[in-house]
Amino acid sequence: MTSSTGSTPRSSIRRHLDNLAAAKDATPEERQRILETVRQEAQDRRRTRPVPRWLANGTNRRALALLAAVPFAAGAASAFMSPDSGATLAVQAAGAVGLLTGILLLRRATRELTELAAAELDERELQERNRALGAAYVTLLVCMFVVALLAIADGPLLDVAGWKPLIFGLVGTAILLPSAAAAWTWDDVDEEHWPESGVQ
Repeated sequence: MTSSTGSTPRSSIRRHLDNLAAAKDATPEERQRILETVRQEAQDRRRTRPVPRWLANGTNRRALALLAAVPFAAGAASAFMSPDSGATLAVQAAGAVGLLTGILLLRRATRELTELAAAELDERELQERNRALGAAYVTLLVCMFVVALLAIADGPLLDVAGWKPLIFGLVGTAILLPSAAAAWTWDDVDEEHWPESGVQ
């Protein structure tokens, strides 16, 4: 089975190793150029991979977008729990799993739309990305407002056990928000991008 770039996985790995070997003996300028070429080739392979049918569906992508809330929710919940309890560790682990899962699936579902430079996107993709980044920015402001309210209420109304989990959760959600917003707002992927195997 060949990849979308027309080469087998084995030949791609060999070419990758050859580039790394060349970079080892190259000048700093040549090494930078070789490594940039390797990075660009890897990015191109990820971008041209077919999106699985189940990720191409708008309903499924919106469900995945909700993963962005998991780190913040886990951080907020564990902030009010005993730092040394097993339940706290379980909630924090769930937040970490949600973060990693979101990074892998959301970026795949949106073809790294929010991660690429503007020069690498066409006009439609730029419009989609700008719309997604706007939605992500507003959502992040809401999350920061919630944190500010908790800071004001800490003591008089609430008893926050620890702020570190909440801050880490906020950072995790901030990482996911651009891709999550793109998954939520992006138009359905055309059928021509579905894999021929028809994976559901």
